[in-house]
Amino acid sequence: MSRLPARTWALATALALALAASPAFASAANSTGTGATDSSNGSEFLFASTPPGFDDLAQPREILVDVYFGGKRVGDAIATARPGFIQFRDPQKVASLIPHLSSPTDLGNALAGDLQSHADLVCGQMKSHDCGSLETGAPGVIFNEGRFRVDIFVPPAMLSEVPVSEQKYLDAPDSVPSLTSVVGLSLSGSSGDRTTYNVQNRTILAVGPGRLVSDLSYASRQGLVVDDLVAEMDRDQVRYSAGLFWAPGLDITGRRRIAGVGFGTQFDTRADRDALSGTPLVLFLSQPARVEFLIDGRLVGSRSYDAGNDVLDTSGLPDGSYPLVLQIHNADGTVREERRFFVKAPQIAPIAQPLYFGYVGMLANTRLDRPISLSDTLYYQVGTARRLSQAIAVDLSLIGTQHKQMVEAGAWLLNDIGQFRAAGLASADGDKAVLLQGNSSGRGRFNFSFDLRRVWSEDGRPLIPTATFIDSFAGGQPTGAQVGGSYTQASGSVGYVIGRAYLSVTGSLRKDADHRSDYSFGPSVTWPLLTRNGFQLTFQADGQRTRTTTAGFAGLRLVYTGKHVSVLGDAGLGSVHSRDHGVPSSTRMLGGLSANYIYSDSNRTDISAGAGIQRAPDSTVAHAGATAFTRYGNVRADILDSIEGSGGVQYGVALQTAIAVGGGTVGLGSRDLEDGAVIIAVDGQAGDALFDVFVNSMPYGHVRSGGQLPIHLQSYRSYQVRVRPPSGAPVSFDNGDQQVTLYPGTARVLRWTARSYFTAFGQAVGKDGRPIANAMVQAPHSIGETDDNGYFQIDTANGDRLKVTHGGDHCEIQVTAAKPANDFAPLGKVICQ
Repeated sequence: MSRLPARTWALATALALALAASPAFASAANSTGTGATDSSNGSEFLFASTPPGFDDLAQPREILVDVYFGGKRVGDAIATARPGFIQFRDPQKVASLIPHLSSPTDLGNALAGDLQSHADLVCGQMKSHDCGSLETGAPGVIFNEGRFRVDIFVPPAMLSEVPVSEQKYLDAPDSVPSLTSVVGLSLSGSSGDRTTYNVQNRTILAVGPGRLVSDLSYASRQGLVVDDLVAEMDRDQVRYSAGLFWAPGLDITGRRRIAGVGFGTQFDTRADRDALSGTPLVLFLSQPARVEFLIDGRLVGSRSYDAGNDVLDTSGLPDGSYPLVLQIHNADGTVREERRFFVKAPQIAPIAQPLYFGYVGMLANTRLDRPISLSDTLYYQVGTARRLSQAIAVDLSLIGTQHKQMVEAGAWLLNDIGQFRAAGLASADGDKAVLLQGNSSGRGRFNFSFDLRRVWSEDGRPLIPTATFIDSFAGGQPTGAQVGGSYTQASGSVGYVIGRAYLSVTGSLRKDADHRSDYSFGPSVTWPLLTRNGFQLTFQADGQRTRTTTAGFAGLRLVYTGKHVSVLGDAGLGSVHSRDHGVPSSTRMLGGLSANYIYSDSNRTDISAGAGIQRAPDSTVAHAGATAFTRYGNVRADILDSIEGSGGVQYGVALQTAIAVGGGTVGLGSRDLEDGAVIIAVDGQAGDALFDVFVNSMPYGHVRSGGQLPIHLQSYRSYQVRVRPPSGAPVSFDNGDQQVTLYPGTARVLRWTARSYFTAFGQAVGKDGRPIANAMVQAPHSIGETDDNGYFQIDTANGDRLKVTHGGDHCEIQVTAAKPANDFAPLGKVICQ
């Protein structure tokens, strides 16, 4: 049946139904006893007898309908319609049109047979509320017969989850070799002493998802030391490592550097990596909606989602445990709220994503003039971690050497008060250790944090032999979690907000076997008194008691922040009393004053310079320094002179820059020192035009035509990059975005072609010398027209071919050797051939 007759029948049917719904007609129908009532969904629908002459309209008829789901058209289908009901010819085909179904077959079965049309829920000009939505626990439809539209409604239980990103993993880089390298040089010294230096380098040579990473350091007092030299490969959720690298270690023993092999679960290559650490939030939407995230009434995020069981993007939410309000703004203008408890802890295994790891190798040391120094101690570590629920996570690890075997078990508890960690360790030789950690959520007036640990070593030595480490660009350096034998260590702080004031107490304790206890504790008060027009005046007081010293300070601190200048000053009374014989005690006025000038430009150049003087309990020091962050690298210089007390003049200089090599191009310099890089290049003939560079819509500097701009960016990220000439610049170019995914060591060259154009004017004549009048003139990026005498004006560039069309005839004009002045160029009389 054709579409036109179907629509005609539908309009006639709608007229008949309207008549049937009128009071007089309904009354007449009821009086004849032919009315019928259907209350299957709690509503009554009246079906009247067909009026004389309209019997054909009540017969079933086959029509073509548009199928909608979640407010979006997903296809069309053949259906049979009769008053109050609709039936699909092929319900399985209709089910195949619906996205994100857990079982299309089940939906197809549910859509088989007669389906109530729910015409009373169709939205129209006279009805815009309580319509367009079908709240039911089973699939259903709303059939708008006047528009030949069927909206399908599916309950949440039949829909699968819509992921934050349709792409589960980042695209793997291509197999073209590339390299990124970060280089640093630091010099330091003091009057009367020899200058010391340290050269650092981190280089990554990458091929696809694999790479070779090296971290080197050459210091004046240590020689050449290799901190890392490891080959890595990312495959799905596993990273394989082989070489010299840092094994993760445990809370109690700390990290260890080994020469060996290992593997571990990683989520760096997941497209949704930033959201994995948070509680998955699944929200059912029957129609497209914008979802806003509110914490304590503050808007912290917003994103639009399609209909379905959407997994919300929580990557932008802060870490911690807290109640979250979801404010849903539906496409029809209605607003509703849902409340959820949310937990985000990056250091804990994600829900339904267990972690596994295993490492084995020889422990590596650091020795003078020995680039690599291996020990004879075999080290191994295997374990797993998993999230049992939103609030509880557990982990289990086996760790040891050929001389000692240990097991560590731990657990996390996460709630709206804070995050808490407990772990215990035991060895076959009788070594034991316990650990308790916790920190508050930071949302209330009261805040706390603590770290308590106790280690019992049977032989009085570290549970795992330790090694020194070097200062390098490698991330995740060890913290010295267990550097001795038996010891007790405790640290913590508590704080409370009273009005605008913050009161806190901090303390620490360390007790090693056969040594005296070292401790430190004391209170502090910070009370902002005045904040106005860039000025802030704060009262500050603190005290500290250690094993050898009691100290205190009370005074005022003034901070001024302007557009380019900031000033910091403080003054007060300080006192130091030492119980160590030979160290003098003192009470005197303390304070200082410093000023800093800051300059920034649109090329992401930041320069700051400052100077000041500070009076301490036992010295007075003048200092000056400057830093510069430019597209070529970073530099910092400091000088300090002791006006009172010992020390003399001290100085330090540090320089850092980066190199990227990819696609046969070398990019020198970068403001940022990340492991991935893009090299922006603009080719073509655009003079010395300057282009703005945008990465994910954020400005990242300028690149000149014929030049390049290296930009080092975080790895395991995808970026949209584009360039744009200054507004109004006479340049034609490809203004599309280019997408790139960066892994460690990935360096990709992104090229754009640009050409300067000018406004050309001339006279078009034919081969016979006669003007070509009233013809259309087309250039690659513009269009014009000749007048009655063949004169035209058009935007073009040298090398363009202008197409001239008059009637059915056309010819071309080659633009060559034009010499524009002020963006205009006379072409004179040009022959169209």
